[in-house]
Amino acid sequence: MPRWQIDDEVRLTRNVRDDGTFPGASRGELLARRGSVGVIRDIGFFLQDQIIYSVHFHAENRVVGCREEELIDAAEVWTPSRFEFREKVRSRAGMAVQGKLLVRAGDTGEILKVVCGPSGGLDDVAYHVHFDTMPGRVFQVPERMLDAIPQPGREPEISEEAAESYYRQHPRAFIRPEARRLRHILMTYDDAAQKERVTAQLEALRTGIATAEDFAAAALKYSQCPTALREGLIGAVRRGQLFPELEAPAFALAEGEISSPQESPVGLHLLFCDAVLPATTVSFADARARIIAHLTEKRGMRIQEA
Repeated sequence: MPRWQIDDEVRLTRNVRDDGTFPGASRGELLARRGSVGVIRDIGFFLQDQIIYSVHFHAENRVVGCREEELIDAAEVWTPSRFEFREKVRSRAGMAVQGKLLVRAGDTGEILKVVCGPSGGLDDVAYHVHFDTMPGRVFQVPERMLDAIPQPGREPEISEEAAESYYRQHPRAFIRPEARRLRHILMTYDDAAQKERVTAQLEALRTGIATAEDFAAAALKYSQCPTALREGLIGAVRRGQLFPELEAPAFALAEGEISSPQESPVGLHLLFCDAVLPATTVSFADARARIIAHLTEKRGMRIQEA
């Protein structure tokens, strides 16, 4: 069963390059960048067992075929990476293993892989890096420990002072709003009589659920949403990301609470709150890499427009 349906909005989790089959592109050309958001336009299969989604990416304005494991829901928490595969980087500090200094501040290397953790936290982005001074060894390095190496013909990197100035001038941009990590059970109906039966069934399920594990098992068994395959997990959502009919009851839930049956345009839901994620302010140290990447991208767009 496909995880998503046509018109669902998704995000790309890795760079997609032309393998020689994309019309008008050259082999190896970047077709869609990691983090790009798009809308599913078609669903097909490759070799009978791989689901392929045709996704229209807004920023690139092109439709690209993506495997299911390359996508996540657009609403899921996402932290963009500052560097990409094969980029050259420099260590900001020394790195030791079991007390032995292996990488010194200023050592240069190459990104082999982007690694992101499941929580979407600002410290979740790391990289597999091969340093020139340690041939044959690969280190997993947090993003905050790396700097870009200016390339010939490129403008210098955004300075620390410019990044900190942007942080001070845009305080609201670094407030991470309150969120809920939610699960749900969805049941659909065709008429008033069926709606009444579904409501009663959800009420019966609700009274029999005592733990998060109970809810996950019920979602897997009864939910008619593709999220049933993930035990009903919607993920971390902020206000404005749910159907309006579901927002108020969802954000009224405390951790471990379950809602009464709630109606949306697609059916009736039971909502379960896995966790309450309070609003926080991201520190400059944690936001630094994000700001530099953002300002660098904006500068690139101005150059293209010129």
